[in-house]
Amino acid sequence: MIFVSEVKGTVEIKRDGRGKYQRAYGGENLNPSDKLRLQQGAGVTVVCNNLLTWNPQSRGEFLVSQGCTSATKAVLRRPNSNRSETRNANDPTIPYLISPRNTYILTRQPTITWNMVAGAASYQVQVSGPGVNWKTQVSQPQVVYSGNEVLQAGKRYWVTIATNNGVSTKDKDNPGFTVLSDADTQRVKTEISQLQQQPLSDKSKVLALAHLYRSNQLNSEAIAVLEKAVKQGNQATAFYQLLGSIYQQVGLNSLAKERYLTGLNLAKAEQNWEAQAMIQESLGEVEETLDQLKNALQRYQEAQSSYRVLGDEGKVQKLQQKLDDLKGRIS
Repeated sequence: MIFVSEVKGTVEIKRDGRGKYQRAYGGENLNPSDKLRLQQGAGVTVVCNNLLTWNPQSRGEFLVSQGCTSATKAVLRRPNSNRSETRNANDPTIPYLISPRNTYILTRQPTITWNMVAGAASYQVQVSGPGVNWKTQVSQPQVVYSGNEVLQAGKRYWVTIATNNGVSTKDKDNPGFTVLSDADTQRVKTEISQLQQQPLSDKSKVLALAHLYRSNQLNSEAIAVLEKAVKQGNQATAFYQLLGSIYQQVGLNSLAKERYLTGLNLAKAEQNWEAQAMIQESLGEVEETLDQLKNALQRYQEAQSSYRVLGDEGKVQKLQQKLDDLKGRIS
């Protein structure tokens, strides 16, 4: 995985299969066959999949594969496309797990968070799995796992949460997490150290770190670093788009929708057509999963229009298939 981390001046991207260039804003994922075009005085920083940076600084066209040569072992990888489709994970009446959810974790004492349920005075939390059957009761929707019963590397654990008034996630929403192996944990820490040494701005390092975590299925870690950044005032389209994508992947579609909508507003404000198209399509998927079919239909239509502006006829045709299917379901 390769992405644009910083842009100075007018920098444009020409996607393989599209007929024209579109302006780059930062955060865009790139393919080796894509091209960059820099105007006079422009500059761009690209993070390659081996965590090294490429910095074209002169006017002209540049093939991405020439600046980011194929790494023997990519550090940044495109995420697994599998998604959790659990609808109950978006039901506000149950204390569904938010974190760590459908993820690997680095720590043996994760902070467990869940949805606050209206009217609940306390919650009983249970973590179960190999060698562990831990229970505790708290009044707030968050608790740190004690570590008294040691979580084992490479093992899967499940979290069940119940309110004091009898509402439980049992048989409704039963996600879990897996502890990363010791070897992979050490590798990731080494890669983080390598990343921190790169000549990148703090904002770019946040985005790169989130991609690094996601490459290792450390979804909760990626969410945490991005949520912290936006709470500190980093209102970047790429941050919200990536947050929406990760929430969508772990099955938290309501949260994904919130982040996507913020990202979409930012993309519209900067006239970022590619981000608009991608977020509109993702919102359609989320709303379809949430059974908001008319909303999904509108999102797909908006995405199709945005892809037309981009000159991406392949995407236009694929979305037409989704639209035809969805219209049949609605009727």
